[in-house]
Amino acid sequence: MKEIDLIGQIGSLLSWDQEVMMPTKAAKIRAEQLAWISKTGHEKITNPRIDVILKELEEFSDLNEIQIANIRLVRESYDRSTKLPTEFVEDMAKHRSKSVISWTEAREKDDFEIFKPDLELAIEYARRKADFLGFEEERYDALLDLYETGLTISKLDPLFNGLKDNISPILNSVTNLKKRNELEWFEKDDWDLQGQEKLSQIVSEAIGFDFSSGRRDSSTHPFCGGPNPDDVRWTTRYSRTDPFGSLFGSMHETGHGTYEQGRPRSLDFQLAGKANGLGIHESQSRLWENQVGRSLEFCIWSLPHWKECFPDNMKDKDEGDLWEAVNSVKPGLIRVDADEVTYNLHIIIRYEIEKLLISGDIGVDELPNIWDDMYEKYLGISPPNYSLGVLQDIHWSMGAFGYFPTYTLGNLYASQLLDAAKNDLPDYNKSISEGRFGDLLGWMRNKIHLRGSILKPDELIEEATGIPPSPDSFVNYISQK
Repeated sequence: MKEIDLIGQIGSLLSWDQEVMMPTKAAKIRAEQLAWISKTGHEKITNPRIDVILKELEEFSDLNEIQIANIRLVRESYDRSTKLPTEFVEDMAKHRSKSVISWTEAREKDDFEIFKPDLELAIEYARRKADFLGFEEERYDALLDLYETGLTISKLDPLFNGLKDNISPILNSVTNLKKRNELEWFEKDDWDLQGQEKLSQIVSEAIGFDFSSGRRDSSTHPFCGGPNPDDVRWTTRYSRTDPFGSLFGSMHETGHGTYEQGRPRSLDFQLAGKANGLGIHESQSRLWENQVGRSLEFCIWSLPHWKECFPDNMKDKDEGDLWEAVNSVKPGLIRVDADEVTYNLHIIIRYEIEKLLISGDIGVDELPNIWDDMYEKYLGISPPNYSLGVLQDIHWSMGAFGYFPTYTLGNLYASQLLDAAKNDLPDYNKSISEGRFGDLLGWMRNKIHLRGSILKPDELIEEATGIPPSPDSFVNYISQK
């Protein structure tokens, strides 16, 4: 398993380099490199000897929780991988590399036709992958299960319908509470890019990201990657008209990064030591980005740093002005820049579209119009171009159908975890306002990071909070704010 893990680490580095550093002409050979990585890793995890060893180990009864978890996780990985032909895995990896590049070009040129052929093929690969893996009810269920074990349409539909029912009245009630002209000071000015980089660094270091074991760069779409806890790499992006995009993007990816840096080192190269599913991973990023980053206490601490980085823009502004600005609720086009009230509607739109694409109920030709129609329906706005619409996310170019719902799961988990943390940290509000983020990070280290994948995601949430996963904490949090 160590060799398989090392192969994955090499692939992670190659993927990071492709997004951040790789010269354009290297695209063809990079596709070959990544395909070889996928093929080699697949050949190793599907070695029949693994099945023989697992059957022997599964007969043992006197095992600790780590051993039980490792056997369970290797079994899941082996069974899933043996259903996918090696040639299919290799072809899919080659296409993924090519598709990311065509998406990047299409987004830059605002030309959907550039990406369309690769998107059609990505959808076909996703359907075939689901068919290989198998499913009981819906083909899309097989893809959802890849990112959050046991997740299905039948579980998500009622959850998302309930969220829509709660979000819509909140959205209607708050959008007119504050006159927009009183909050537009942060939208009008030219925000220095170097100041944004400086603030990003200050905040990430304060939260607890160890830059001696990681780095920050810029990319078209922010992400966090890297091969292991000693080498965690995340990116953000900067805009002169939106300082919050870079700040909250940085806090989001810092949340991912601190999770990766906090994994149990005694379980290196073991599946039980890996991060526990994308829903849990997103809980760590969304918690720092939103529950912490958009709190009044965080604004109190960060205001002097805002004034240091943007002295002209922040002249005469206090923590109340900053708090109102970062919590402004306004339906927008970009998911990663969305406020807390509307964010999950962006996810629901993508979820509904993915169901239609994977089932074959709509084709790629119809996609831009359906995207625009859903934005009009859910948020009352329509994108003026492809780059702000259907081309804004990298996920489909990577074949990551079924990934988006984990963002909403992350929101729900984050609220539930923070409620539990506050119960254990009586000075929580004071510590945040003073920039002592170590108390919260330490709580997450002990309850989440160091627990790796020993438990299943829902079991981990229940262990950490005392109750099963529920949307109640998130709905209460949004309603009270």
